[in-house]
Amino acid sequence: MAASSNTVGQWEFIRKLGQGGFGEVQHWRNLSTKQEIAAKVIKNGNNLSVDQQRKMKERWCQEHNFTLASKQMPSIVAGVKLGEESADFVKYLNSHHIWQLPVIILEYCNDGDVRNRLKRAENANGLAEYEVREILRALRQAVHFLHTQCGVCHRDLKPDNIVIQRLPNGRKLYKLTDFGLARNSPDKTMLQSVVGTRHYYAPEVINTGVYNNTVDYWSMGIIAYEIACGELPFIPHQTPFNIHVNLMKKNSNCIAITQDYKNENEESFTYHNEIPVVHHLSKPWQALFTKWLTIALDANYKQRGTRALIATDEVQAVSTAQSIFTGIDCLLDMKILTLYDACSCKRLEIELTPNMTMPQLGELIIKETGMTEIKDMYLVLPTGHPHKQLKPSTQPHDLYVDAWADTSEDAGNPPVMMYIFNAAAGAKYSVPNPVLTELLQYCIQSTSANHKAWLMERRMLDMHYLLSKEQTNLKTLLFGLKEYAMTLEHEMINFEPYISQINVENIKLLGAMEHFKMLTATAAQQQKFDMNNKGAWKSDWLKLELKHEETKTAIDKIIRHYQSALRSIRDTTISQSNELYNTMSQADKLRLLPFRKKYVQRGAVLPCEELRDNIVIDYAKARHAFYSDPYVEQLRENLNKSHCRFRIIPSALFNARQNLTAIQEQLLQLQLQMLPSPAEPQQPVMNQLNNAMGQLSFDAADGELSVLMSVQTESLVSEALRTMQTLQHDMEVDRAEQ
Repeated sequence: MAASSNTVGQWEFIRKLGQGGFGEVQHWRNLSTKQEIAAKVIKNGNNLSVDQQRKMKERWCQEHNFTLASKQMPSIVAGVKLGEESADFVKYLNSHHIWQLPVIILEYCNDGDVRNRLKRAENANGLAEYEVREILRALRQAVHFLHTQCGVCHRDLKPDNIVIQRLPNGRKLYKLTDFGLARNSPDKTMLQSVVGTRHYYAPEVINTGVYNNTVDYWSMGIIAYEIACGELPFIPHQTPFNIHVNLMKKNSNCIAITQDYKNENEESFTYHNEIPVVHHLSKPWQALFTKWLTIALDANYKQRGTRALIATDEVQAVSTAQSIFTGIDCLLDMKILTLYDACSCKRLEIELTPNMTMPQLGELIIKETGMTEIKDMYLVLPTGHPHKQLKPSTQPHDLYVDAWADTSEDAGNPPVMMYIFNAAAGAKYSVPNPVLTELLQYCIQSTSANHKAWLMERRMLDMHYLLSKEQTNLKTLLFGLKEYAMTLEHEMINFEPYISQINVENIKLLGAMEHFKMLTATAAQQQKFDMNNKGAWKSDWLKLELKHEETKTAIDKIIRHYQSALRSIRDTTISQSNELYNTMSQADKLRLLPFRKKYVQRGAVLPCEELRDNIVIDYAKARHAFYSDPYVEQLRENLNKSHCRFRIIPSALFNARQNLTAIQEQLLQLQLQMLPSPAEPQQPVMNQLNNAMGQLSFDAADGELSVLMSVQTESLVSEALRTMQTLQHDMEVDRAEQ
């Protein structure tokens, strides 16, 4: 078979995917079928001793056989057996491989590995919670499968061995690979060789050499902490000896160890039962995640992974050996509703329980935001939300969007699942406190300059977190204001049919009134009969005319008010919000990108004085400039005024509808008053009047009058009012309906 430097038959060599001390992984693509594979080969193995070569050959053959046998598990990179049409290509690969070992051919995962993802500057403080969950999901499935179905212990779990497959829809699948160190699980603890990568293998591996499957649990805990926080949990900058000694000292609830930056003693360390560094986890999920870490990172391998995450009969009934996995299941089952309180510029995270109701959700929001009136709470769903709009039947779980839980920068999702605005007149906005960590505060206030490499790294990471969090917060506020404006406009447009209907019915009733007046005047002029009640109806008629005139004036005002509010939101507020969002959201107000490029990507040193005297001051100025920007403030005020103008329309419209109905009923009563006694013959004019009034009565009964007048459609009116995206169950219109 002909081979060039880049092609072997129909197969083209693309690039090296990775390289280690003894091997590399190559990326190949079939020019005809476009199939892609990853070929794992050994390089430079001849320098090993005979015994080392023997062990490597054993592990290689084991991995080759195992990958071909694990195709049924989507969380494990499967081996690929190419067809007969590629037999010459496979023969070529094997013929150029050492020791006559078969090249390991694997499915190609096109988005690198988790280690490379962690190296991206935007992930310096850890991955988004959604990604942490998905990686834990893959580890849970893969490791459980290895332990229970294959009887295999991986022994080398680390981010480098978790690769990513990017699907056409953008979703990421995580898969475990590299089984070169995998071996059959021991039936009982036994003495084994030291294996794995130093920061990821369990203490007992180096301490006693006696271990079992729980070494994988420890590695899972280390990986989980690292992907959530962007760094390893146990003083990674220290020597292996210091790390090991401190691991032996920690209690079962300790999940991290840090060096004391305030103490000049190099041997001063702090043991943490909570995550001590900044991250992107929500508070409810972090709390359960921390408990799970104590199970995975128990230094005692005999009890590691055996404690229940949640003390319930159901969990306790599960085999203790499975607690590490059921704990992950609990983490994966949690649904966190993300919200943004625009008045306090604060992100909220609420765990949704299975039976939570909207009133209960409202109470939690009140507690988090400090609002005093639930009727003033205005909820906005971002554009594209699958639930479309809030309805009387809406439940909290309807507001949760699983796909939007991915808040990573490349996901392109809305920053939250719902926005909260205060619709009270003159609602004030407050500026949130900056998220300064204890270390940053210490560096700002301290006059001493500590230039230890690990401490400068930690300062840089804390400052990066501060800038990225604040930048996200500013963009979320702008996005929320834009959504608020569009939602208000949409609400007003949806209300237009009710405005049109009541205007039509007002005109129809006006016609009936004029017809009534004309016919009664004609009847009186003819003087060919005596009207019932000797003309007493005239007094009631005059009162009715006055009431109708007042109602007509009120309806005219409502219509003008509605048109003015709609014109204002369209002509001014919408354009304002779009302009602000398009200009300011794209601007790097806090200069995050230059900081990220210089200190995170290039690894420049960040001295304490540089942080204190320049970066923090520039950040504070830029932050203040944004929150005090007159255009932002003007947009907030205009939105609030437009909303307040619109809020009075539903109740005013309902009152007008009630008045129209009352006038109609009184007009019919006047007809009854004017009817002659049964003994008196009907006159032609009176017949005409009765027919006209009967027709008006028939219209009302048949529902041809305004939908707002129909008793049967009262629930529709109620629903229309509730679609204003509120929890205003005690608003005026509702009280009137009751």
